[in-house]
Amino acid sequence: MKNKAYISVVSHAQETLIIDNFASLTSQTKEYEIVLCLVDNTGSHALKKFAEKNGHLYHHDGIVRGFGENHNKGFEVCNPNKDDVFIVCNPDIIIDNEQLEGMLETFQDNAYEMGNVECYYDKEKTILSNPDRHFPCFLNFVFSIALGKRFHYGSNADVKFPQWVSGEFFMIQPEAYRTIGGFDEDYFMYVEDVDFSYRMRQQGFEIYHDKKHFIIHETQMASRSLLSSSFRMHLKSVWTYLYKNRQFCLLKTTK
Repeated sequence: MKNKAYISVVSHAQETLIIDNFASLTSQTKEYEIVLCLVDNTGSHALKKFAEKNGHLYHHDGIVRGFGENHNKGFEVCNPNKDDVFIVCNPDIIIDNEQLEGMLETFQDNAYEMGNVECYYDKEKTILSNPDRHFPCFLNFVFSIALGKRFHYGSNADVKFPQWVSGEFFMIQPEAYRTIGGFDEDYFMYVEDVDFSYRMRQQGFEIYHDKKHFIIHETQMASRSLLSSSFRMHLKSVWTYLYKNRQFCLLKTTK
């Protein structure tokens, strides 16, 4: 019997996007059975029907949760075994099946506890996300917001062990997820991925970046508008991270 790779995807009225992006998802690779787990915040009949038709897991209980709490619920629904893989994935991610097989093989072969892959922000693969990320302090967040310059991002595009990886997409061993207790549910949205990675590092787990494989993430930076509720939510999460992890130094750079 094959081990399973569970892909946790959360919907906030994004059923059309999810159906479009995951309709052609393979059901298995050479080493894994692929199981899509859909955690639905709004109770979409179309999404439930899509899940039933394709044998995906579907959960809706009428409770509106934040990003991390939703994926914790997805982990609970999946209840993966120690030899399975749990994947946190945004609904606006596009995964090529050949790339999925390759990244799972690499993850299995390297036996790291957590990892991600190259991420392009456009289908033409011209805009590449920076994988060289370091834990930020107070002014890193300030400059990111005010100047659009992230001093806690390095210049090493070939980095193999970033300090933290984005919650847009990452793979993790179930026992590592259980050890740190999953996402901290004090964050409703934003910065919970930095916190998650920080606690992984505190437990001595390795986080690696797989440069050989990629996903496409056609993201929308809603939190960048200074007057938006998303921005205020982002700011609250920044303070939560700084307080919880005592990252009150003024600035960290990668030099």
